[in-house]
Amino acid sequence: MHDRYRASFVALGAVALSITLGAFPAANAAGKGHGARAGETSLIREGYWPLEAATDGTAPNTEPEGQPLTLNGDAWIYHNEDIFGDPALVDQGDLRLDGDGDWAATSAAPVGGDGSFTLATRARLGAAGNRTQAVLSLPGRKADRLVIRYQAASGKWEVVVSTKDKATAPQVVITEEQALPNDDPYGVGDHLAVVFDAPAHELRLYVNGQLSSTSTAVDTTSWTASGGLQVGRSVIHGDYFAGTVDEVRAYSGVANPTMISQMAGLTGVPEL
Repeated sequence: MHDRYRASFVALGAVALSITLGAFPAANAAGKGHGARAGETSLIREGYWPLEAATDGTAPNTEPEGQPLTLNGDAWIYHNEDIFGDPALVDQGDLRLDGDGDWAATSAAPVGGDGSFTLATRARLGAAGNRTQAVLSLPGRKADRLVIRYQAASGKWEVVVSTKDKATAPQVVITEEQALPNDDPYGVGDHLAVVFDAPAHELRLYVNGQLSSTSTAVDTTSWTASGGLQVGRSVIHGDYFAGTVDEVRAYSGVANPTMISQMAGLTGVPEL
């Protein structure tokens, strides 16, 4: 039965959220489509957290010098040992959060936001309701440099950038207008990707590997996040996420559309 559910949702398309932050050394990483531009460094992967396991409360970063994600509250890694069991979002494991004070975080920001970057993850809401929920965020002292979240008022995914590290700063907001979040408990969720292209002054939101006509905004923000990457909450507003998160990625630089489409797949790609 789970295989049938999974196949049907693959056919429909999963929502992909990805934020572009850095430079990546492999082919197809930059230089094509919305790739690196003049003055940009090559794409560098700062973090890839497949969320397959957590030893002593930490989920490893596959980058040799990269920071792990520390699990907090009742956050835990689910690992499917049974072919008839509940499948993980990608591969065999994923991060489970109950929305009541659970999250995971790095000790420092893997990408600061003062240059181009990309962030991406797959997320499945436990239930779309009347509470806004943050999937990924990069905090400053008084505002989020960036947050990817489910917005309860609209019932849609969105990315929000505070233009200054001030509580009252103007914000750049992109809302996914093409598809509603997939909160089916047996579904594959949505892949979300955000790219900040500093030379082009553009912020882009990809959902399930796709960039719609309404998913690009002008963004000249350049201040640097001061806190670690947050998975499942906003340090500033709380907004704890209730659901499942998998395949968290952070890059310095601009990931191109081909790479983001590959990230949105339902099988992990460690070399990406």
